[in-house]
Amino acid sequence: MTLYEFMRPDQIVGARQAAPVAYIPVGPLEWHGPHLPLGVDGLHAHEAAVRAAAQTGGVVLPTLFAGTETVRLPGAGAQSLEPLGLPADARIVGMDFPGNPVRSTYFEESAFGIAVRQLVANLLASDYRVIVIVNGHGAVNHQTTLRRIAVESDLVGAQRVVYHLAFLPEPDASGPAHAARVETAIMLAIAPGQVRCDLLPPDGVPLRYADFGIVDARAFDGQPAPGLALPAAEHPRVATPEMGEAILAAEGEALAQRVLGLLQEIPAGAR
Repeated sequence: MTLYEFMRPDQIVGARQAAPVAYIPVGPLEWHGPHLPLGVDGLHAHEAAVRAAAQTGGVVLPTLFAGTETVRLPGAGAQSLEPLGLPADARIVGMDFPGNPVRSTYFEESAFGIAVRQLVANLLASDYRVIVIVNGHGAVNHQTTLRRIAVESDLVGAQRVVYHLAFLPEPDASGPAHAARVETAIMLAIAPGQVRCDLLPPDGVPLRYADFGIVDARAFDGQPAPGLALPAAEHPRVATPEMGEAILAAEGEALAQRVLGLLQEIPAGAR
């Protein structure tokens, strides 16, 4: 048993004595196209944490379904409006594009930071030796906030607090894509009944970024595909459950290996 909310006190104490590790999965409730649930980021982070904990021991806290985003700036640079085909005078926060029928539940950055800091402080006071903030959301300011909290809370040699992005690096991109092939595959492995690619337009109809809020990583980097539409190789229909399972297995293994290394760095007397 690793799921904190289901554990009795004696189970929590036993798990902490065996492996003083706590995972905090984090991700907002955010638009992920018409075909995926809003909880993709948090569900992804939680699954990566559970798979890692199966190898390292420790506990996985309930997912903190919270995250932050900022207003997209005009221009052709990374994370800006023009590469996504959005109007230069639009006020758009994160992935809340004009045509979306449902808004994301982003937190103001300081409010988000306070919530995460409090969780980390509680776990430090509970004598966990490795605390991992597992993030499933790619927004730049969201990641910066979590990295800063981890660095400021980290007690090297005694109690480690680290930030970990659930995604493995994608070639030729500074960050993950959004609601495209990879995230669709991940959700096909986690909750296949909640993936509805039939809600997307028929094959051959371009998935324009601005119309569907489905974006490849290079477009976020300021290098959009022709027609400001998702490349065919990144289309959600390319995704399979097997692809998602392979991605999650690799992510869980990478996170577990990192945590095992951190545990070895802590002096035996401090564990």
